[in-house]
Amino acid sequence: MTDGSARVLETIGTPAMQEDILPRLISRDPEIAFTAGQWMTERPGGSDVSQTETVATPVSNVTSPYGPVYNINGFKWFSSATDSDVALALARTGPPNSGSRGLSLFLIPLRRPLIRPTSAPRPSALSNNIKVHRLKNKVGTKILPTAELSLEGAEAYLLGPINQGVKLIAPVLNITRIHSAIGSVGSLRRCLAVATAYSSVRSIAAGKQLLKDTPLHVAELAKVNVLYRALVHLTFGAVALLGKTECGVASEGEEMRLRMLTPAVKAFTSDKASGAMEECMAALGGQGYMEENGFGT
Repeated sequence: MTDGSARVLETIGTPAMQEDILPRLISRDPEIAFTAGQWMTERPGGSDVSQTETVATPVSNVTSPYGPVYNINGFKWFSSATDSDVALALARTGPPNSGSRGLSLFLIPLRRPLIRPTSAPRPSALSNNIKVHRLKNKVGTKILPTAELSLEGAEAYLLGPINQGVKLIAPVLNITRIHSAIGSVGSLRRCLAVATAYSSVRSIAAGKQLLKDTPLHVAELAKVNVLYRALVHLTFGAVALLGKTECGVASEGEEMRLRMLTPAVKAFTSDKASGAMEECMAALGGQGYMEENGFGT
């Protein structure tokens, strides 16, 4: 999400955003680096953002170098990276019956002031009128906090043209989907490496034969290996298309292919890699189901 947010600021951010915030989103220096989340999902519609209830109201007589200032009021039911420094969020600027066409994109600082000396104390978690109600007790990705939160007059800055939020937030979604696919492929490769290494030390037949010399066992590992290689080609094919698109050298057909492939790559790799990881776990016998192996984390 941080990478996706950086891309959005790179393309449509104000000069002040590109000077102050963008370098922090792409920095590796922990003293200054920012992380970013994206807040879209709400209780009425879930992934159907056309039912968004959060409202953005322009603030008169207030100026900011980061763009037009708005107050945001609403409730986000599934807010990703709740411990981030900034978030990109959709909020309604058009009438309720305008659906997704009445949504705009905003940059919301979680704490104010956003830019401060590194030696300055961290502002209060309530300094921008954002209240976390509870953390989601998710399956997996425990390290990434996801929460239900309310925005009660939070200060935000308009990104891009008004009522174009769904289109403008797309890079965050697409880049995050690519990251998800790479994570699935990378996790599968780790599991396959563990299972392969185990086959070189685990003996059977009264200690006379290693698993790596057992044709049936090798055949199962080979199936996983073929799937892994296929997923790598699929995923990095999409990465190549993304790179060409971002650099402005993709053809119209390649841009359309990327649009079609991006959600499919995330879904397909997640589905196929999970089953293959279970095969790797089974390749270790009972030891494959012990938490210290890290297969389930």
